[in-house]
Amino acid sequence: MLERPETTRQRLLALAKEVPGARLGIKIAALLLVLEGQRPGWITRVLGLSRMSLSRWVGGVNEQGLEFVLPKPRPGRPGQLSEELAQTLEGHLDKSPQDFGWSRVGWDGPTLVAHLKKYFGVNLKVRQAQYWMHRLGYRMKHASHVYIQARAEDAKRFRRSLKKTPEP
Repeated sequence: MLERPETTRQRLLALAKEVPGARLGIKIAALLLVLEGQRPGWITRVLGLSRMSLSRWVGGVNEQGLEFVLPKPRPGRPGQLSEELAQTLEGHLDKSPQDFGWSRVGWDGPTLVAHLKKYFGVNLKVRQAQYWMHRLGYRMKHASHVYIQARAEDAKRFRRSLKKTPEP
């Protein structure tokens, strides 16, 4: 049970409208269902959660209040992919690398690293550049080779041309 008096349905719904994010929405929905009196097993089954997650969320709200639900700042260096850079880069990735003077048919990690350095002054490793491409919705495919099968008639003609004496 949620024990804090400020944890009400109206406050949780208002919080869901203020802060975007799917995980936060699931967290708020689970807490709303707890307030409604639903069984924890049913809540975890319906929302695809583990019982431990739900119990941690309820315990956290009981101890810290609704601030527990809000996302915490993540540690580490902030990312270099700003919203403006992402939009510009997406426009570049929609075009061929050849349009920018690169001798490649499609974008890959090393090409993107060189492109980011030349056009945006951003230094990245190849794996990080691949991650940026992935975040922008681009998928890299491994090169595949397709062998063209010759027609039987053409193959016979080719074999005849290789022999010194013609076939009877």
